[in-house]
Amino acid sequence: MYPHSRRCSHTVLFYKDETSVRESVAAYVAAALRAGDPALVIAKPPLRQQLTIALHRQHVQGSPFGPQRGLFVTLDAEETLEALCVDGSPDEGRFQEVIGAAFDGVAAPGKRTAAYGEMVGLLCERGQYADAVRLEAMWNELLPRFHASLFCGYSSHLFDAPAARPFFQQIHAAHWQPELATA
Repeated sequence: MYPHSRRCSHTVLFYKDETSVRESVAAYVAAALRAGDPALVIAKPPLRQQLTIALHRQHVQGSPFGPQRGLFVTLDAEETLEALCVDGSPDEGRFQEVIGAAFDGVAAPGKRTAAYGEMVGLLCERGQYADAVRLEAMWNELLPRFHASLFCGYSSHLFDAPAARPFFQQIHAAHWQPELATA
């Protein structure tokens, strides 16, 4: 799942069960760290804990790989989302400040930062689909600046309601593969 190309990408997985997204995120982050790239995960506590355990089991973190390997940083999705919102909605300036600072903390020259985020999913859970689409657009503007790849995972049940279905198409369209990206 981690792109072999050094170009930026923004990919998505719509999943039915939590196991598939946990395994996909663990594989994505492990591949980035093994390649010596930094990884930034913005997720709810259960996924962050499970991911840390999975990476330790695979000996991706710690002494088997040493300091020459990529840096792994996690942030709480709820706290991070609240930090970039104004009046309950994502604010572009705050996004650039908060997420930009997070990337500044992990980015390394000549490396591509691998990121995973659950903030758009949180907005969808709250029924804030228009805000979710706006947040995806903010990510798309930020990724090239930090030479980053973003992997997103959303439970397909978030789009079951008839009112949510149009936003599914917009969120899906906000994701792109390296070969579709423009410089």
